Amino acid sequence: MKIVKSIFLTSIVSLFSCNPNSNESQQLEAIDSIIYKSVKTNHPGLGVGIVKNGEVIYEKYRGFSNLQHQIPFSNKTRSNIASTAKQFTAMMVLDLALKEKLNLDDNIRNYFPNLYKTVADKIRIRHLINHSSGIHEYVDLLSEEGKVWWKHVGLDNNDIMKLLEKQNNLEFRPGTKYNYSNSNYIVLAKIIEKVTGEKFTNYSKNFFNKLNMSETSFVERYMSVIPNRASPYSDWGKGEWWETPMVTKTSGEGFLYTTLRDQLTFEKEIQNSNNALFVKSQKPIPESKIETYGFGLKLGDRIGRKAIHHDGVTLGYHSQTIRFPNEKLTIFILSNNGNIRSDLMANEIAKILLNE
Repeated sequence: MKIVKSIFLTSIVSLFSCNPNSNESQQLEAIDSIIYKSVKTNHPGLGVGIVKNGEVIYEKYRGFSNLQHQIPFSNKTRSNIASTAKQFTAMMVLDLALKEKLNLDDNIRNYFPNLYKTVADKIRIRHLINHSSGIHEYVDLLSEEGKVWWKHVGLDNNDIMKLLEKQNNLEFRPGTKYNYSNSNYIVLAKIIEKVTGEKFTNYSKNFFNKLNMSETSFVERYMSVIPNRASPYSDWGKGEWWETPMVTKTSGEGFLYTTLRDQLTFEKEIQNSNNALFVKSQKPIPESKIETYGFGLKLGDRIGRKAIHHDGVTLGYHSQTIRFPNEKLTIFILSNNGNIRSDLMANEIAKILLNE
């Protein structure tokens, strides 16, 4: 894939054009105000980026990526975007389908015959992608065993697969309903491994490099060093900041560490590229009854306009991407401050930019 390189603003400078008019300047000031009122300079931080008509028009950082060492949240900060990562796992699967390495109608038992052996209906790959498989949420399954997923040291994709192999029944017939389940994307990551013969984290790293996203990767080991990694914080209602230990290492459904700079590179390509992979990844899955969720993306309206979007929340980490395709506008937020709502902030920013 040909990726057009971008020059990013790494300070608090923001820009709409070389000569922004007064209305644009007022919009910038209003967006700045939203960020400033949401995050204090000495609190856990965030990065906010906006792409319009294929160009980065706004990039700003505020707060700290690490409170202990007072490290500012910056263009180098890698934060966990949680479930916003699903679009990339889905895109990898779509890419393999376009290359005829797999078929979206494949029965997942072709790859993993021990999954739901008593279920007669076919569970197709596309059912996993848009959460219409009926496979139970692994967080709920662990809870039924009396376990808390985020306290499960070393929890990985193999553990989840073993858990799913013990299940006999689905929540509903595949393809008939939508029910969000992280388990779907664990299975997708394992299918990618089967098809490519590579470890998912290695394959995905190469995939991101092709997208010119060299600072983006799924977690490999919970104790591994991730350069410029933001630490997750919340006050949990205690009035003081607490850091949440991250001791799991599942991947595919979330746990993607990335920079705002890399995400804006990707958003530019989404707006500019006519490549079939980019175009198809923004649409509903063909031959599916589910039209509100596509390739790792929600397809419902936001603030009354057609939108393609997703959110991600993992303890103190959270993120939000909203694309308004008709207006060629994207807002992306990532943060390590569990006390703020990036989805609501993105809505506020969108209303300003769209004069709502």
